[in-house]
Amino acid sequence: MITLIKNLPDGIIGFSYDDEVTAADYKKVLFPAIEAGAKKSKDLNVLCRLGENFKGFKLGALKEDMETGIKYFKDWKKIAFVSNKEWMNHTVKAFGFLVPAKVRTFENKEMDAAIKWLSE
Repeated sequence: MITLIKNLPDGIIGFSYDDEVTAADYKKVLFPAIEAGAKKSKDLNVLCRLGENFKGFKLGALKEDMETGIKYFKDWKKIAFVSNKEWMNHTVKAFGFLVPAKVRTFENKEMDAAIKWLSE
């Protein structure tokens, strides 16, 4: 499931990934928020937090994730990935160069630092 993270500074769109993430989550939550953010600014700063109870992505969710990345390819400015799952942080670091945005990973205890970095 994807939920919006509320009460973030202006210019930051935040998502929490919990349990199992499906294609429907992208269509109901992520796409509308990214679309609204892209209308306000061509520089998208995105906070992605992987919850402790994150179980994985359904196949359709991975397809939607890829399509989102391609559709807004030029709009990404910064992406902060917050997780205590070391394997996911390594994966994000390994493939972060594929997007034109600055990408950084943070542990859950560094959430405030991630938000500060996105705000700069």
